[in-house]
Amino acid sequence: MIAISLTLAIAASVAPSMPPTPAQKATLPTLRMRGIDMVDPSGKKVVLKGANLGNWHVIEFWMLCLAGEKGVPGDQFRLEELLTNRFGEAEKDRLMEIYRSSWITERDFKNLQQYKFNLLRLPTNYRLMEDDRKPFQLKPNAFKWIDRAVDLAEKHGMYVILDMHGAQGGQSPYDHTGHSDQNKLKDSPEAQKRLAWLWGELAKRYRNRSAVVAYDVFNEPYGTPKPIQVSVFEMAYREIRKHDQEKLIFAHGNYDDFSHYGDPKEKGWKNVGFQMHYYPGLFGNGSPNLKTHLKHLASLEGVAERVKKLNVPFLVGEMNVVFDLAGGADMMRATYDLHEKFGWMTTMWSYKALSKEGGFGIASWGAVTNVEPAKMINFETASKSEVEGYFRSFATQKLAIKEPLRNALADPGYKVKPFELPPMRKTAPQESLAGWNSTDIGGALKGGLKNNPDGSFALFGGGSDIWSSRDEFRFLHQTLDGDGSIEVTINSVEAVDGYTKAGIMLRGGLGDNDPFLMVSVFPSGEAQVAKRESKGGEASGAETRQLSFPGLRLKIERRAGSLVVSTAKPGAGWEQLSTMKDFLPSKVEVGAVALSHSPVELVEIVYRDLKLSK
Repeated sequence: MIAISLTLAIAASVAPSMPPTPAQKATLPTLRMRGIDMVDPSGKKVVLKGANLGNWHVIEFWMLCLAGEKGVPGDQFRLEELLTNRFGEAEKDRLMEIYRSSWITERDFKNLQQYKFNLLRLPTNYRLMEDDRKPFQLKPNAFKWIDRAVDLAEKHGMYVILDMHGAQGGQSPYDHTGHSDQNKLKDSPEAQKRLAWLWGELAKRYRNRSAVVAYDVFNEPYGTPKPIQVSVFEMAYREIRKHDQEKLIFAHGNYDDFSHYGDPKEKGWKNVGFQMHYYPGLFGNGSPNLKTHLKHLASLEGVAERVKKLNVPFLVGEMNVVFDLAGGADMMRATYDLHEKFGWMTTMWSYKALSKEGGFGIASWGAVTNVEPAKMINFETASKSEVEGYFRSFATQKLAIKEPLRNALADPGYKVKPFELPPMRKTAPQESLAGWNSTDIGGALKGGLKNNPDGSFALFGGGSDIWSSRDEFRFLHQTLDGDGSIEVTINSVEAVDGYTKAGIMLRGGLGDNDPFLMVSVFPSGEAQVAKRESKGGEASGAETRQLSFPGLRLKIERRAGSLVVSTAKPGAGWEQLSTMKDFLPSKVEVGAVALSHSPVELVEIVYRDLKLSK
């Protein structure tokens, strides 16, 4: 473990203090939008950067080192259900109040000041404010904990973004919504109306609080199809604007993009910005190392160009380097600095996360952590007093500041050590293959082709992905009208990214959101069937099979109303991987693909024996 040289053992009262009266409150200058920037009343640009107050209003058990432990539920909803069944609803409510009083106290805001942060994103849960048994009705003291956060932030000179981390019905199936495995927001008109209504109530409450700088309608709506993301956002926007005409509202992008929202100005949306979360090397896009992060930073130039064209604020609501081997504190500073250069706001995930052994190891999610080993508890067997003691312990546990990170972020003159970006291929030979056409779908970085002496050819392509409702890649294609088959042999796939793709495709056109059927291969040799059944629809994956290079073969046959996908290992015969009803138009574009899974770099894929049979 890395030695900890700064230990904080400041005791804090468990019971929350009463909110200060208006006369006692500090007043932060009201910020307003000016294009991409936020400016103060004098017109001076204000750079906003900070952290998330994660695990406070919405519990994520991994942040307590309890995920998967015996007697620990999978999410906060099930924890509260368990406590209610064991001790009764009133006692459950009392215990949860103790938890919220203890996880974040005033000492935490003092710790945050050490990082020179001036912005906090507050992940909250609709269930604090509204009961599923009494929809469209505020609970007593519905805003107690948001008030607590805003008051303390304002007192310590920090602005707040209100983030609906857990929306009615759940905007995804994940535990960070507070209730995993439901994902009902997309299908429930009532849940959508309740979310919009609640945002109206929040706007009434905080429209005149200068410390509340923005409303974040829903966190990571990755279980909600893009068209529904847009419609739900617009419902919330309309309710907010009934009560608050000015405050910034963030539309959260999908995991891959935010372009589905369009241009806010063209939609008549006033003071709307976009938000994305970036975790390179942690959830795809390579391994957690320097190369992955440097490539990610390079890729943000393209995002910045799009944001600049839209001329609206942009928030990176969550990000974290986590691993020391990925650059640690220096990479965090470089990331904050680049976002600032673009005029973006940034809030890292997260301010505090516990470690099992105590202290900071080679990887850490928190700017602050526990000094001593994390306490364990079995909620199924612990007595009420033991649960209460466990919750109360967070208020007084010894905490450690991550000094390298604090030093890197707090010192305006801090010098980031030079990082050497590995060479990236940005251009390619522009040869051709007789009978085949080349198109960079979706405006992907211009690819290319090179014919090799042994009869193979290298196809070079860029692009972010072939997935969701929009694609970017290099397509080597011919037109097929009616039945036929396409096959190819793949000799190698350069490992630009773990999700780099080679393969063959039948596509209903050359637009970026056209329907398709594809069998793709990752650098690992795993083959996957993927499809989009309608224009603008969501792509989905199906069957997979592990194969190997060189000599891996792929085939798609279109015959008698069916689509049949087959693969062959080197030197072996064809094996059917998938069959389905033909959903594509009669006339399709057919051919080989090259996708780097990076908007700023080309991949090299070596093919041979590409053949279309009509």
